[in-house]
Amino acid sequence: MIKRTRQISNPSGFTLIELLVVISIIAVLIALLLPAVQSAREAGRRASCLNNLKQLGLAIVQYETQQRVFPLGGIVQGPSDAGSGCNPGTVHGPRGFGMFSLILPYLEQRNVYSSINFQLCAAGKFGPVDGGLSNYTALATTISGFVCPSDEPNAVATTDYASSKTSYMASGGTWNTMFYRPGPDCWQQEQGNGAFDMYTSYRVPQYSDGLSQTILVGETARFISDPDPALNQWSRFDLIASSLGGGTLRPQGLLYEVPRLNAAIMPGDSSKFPPKTAYPVTTDYKAWLLNAAAYKEFGQWGFRSRHPGGVHFLFGDGSVKFLKESINPTVLQSLGTRNGKEVVSADAYQ
Repeated sequence: MIKRTRQISNPSGFTLIELLVVISIIAVLIALLLPAVQSAREAGRRASCLNNLKQLGLAIVQYETQQRVFPLGGIVQGPSDAGSGCNPGTVHGPRGFGMFSLILPYLEQRNVYSSINFQLCAAGKFGPVDGGLSNYTALATTISGFVCPSDEPNAVATTDYASSKTSYMASGGTWNTMFYRPGPDCWQQEQGNGAFDMYTSYRVPQYSDGLSQTILVGETARFISDPDPALNQWSRFDLIASSLGGGTLRPQGLLYEVPRLNAAIMPGDSSKFPPKTAYPVTTDYKAWLLNAAAYKEFGQWGFRSRHPGGVHFLFGDGSVKFLKESINPTVLQSLGTRNGKEVVSADAYQ
């Protein structure tokens, strides 16, 4: 009798080619999945940013309901400063508080508001009193509602200079009132055409273009590799010399609708922006409109975000809209004025 032996073959593992194919498939799946994950995260950040602006809108409306007037765009004078000049080495130096400081009580931040001495300055030392040190605790407070999660953080505050982050600034319109003044006295100022000014508080009827057609606040994200680590502060209203040198200026507290959205920071001699004109100034503060093409790239004066393709804006009726980078400059400027009598259809920017 012939016995048949049963042969059992050992199972073999993956071949090198099969392993490489599996790895390739996994890599392709990851490559397909990552953009979706990043897109979902950005959608969440945009939703959070939009909610921040809605809360700012509610706070501004509550301020107006209680005070019967919209807040000042910035506080630069104390009660005894009128006619005293603008010497930062005296007790009459600029106070430098931004509009967001005034609406703190309506953002459930009354403790921070109550601890600010508005008779002193928002940062640094002016005269015999170091206002930055006295107000340090309040102004160094991080308020989450002022920060877009897509934005980059500021540097840490120094000993007497509180650096508290904001990703948003108020709208000053299309006239550069922060830089140019009609006389040598620092306290003289042209009245702007935007939602906010440093010396005038406006009532609802003065927004004759309609609150739904007027920008109140927009995003002001940090530039990529920003050379000025402590700028974009919710507490500040000021015009600050940049670390870029050459007279480059960085406005704080108010921005304008003249440069295109998401334009890059433009270093350069500030005396050439807008063109030099002897006092009294007659057209300089309107130079952005007179020669818009020459100034559209000065991004530090305009609104910007880290969201792809555009910028969130809060309008006077409390709505928040995402305006695309491709928006017509004329439409953007029209939305920046409170009383320009422009007619803008909704389909021009939505």
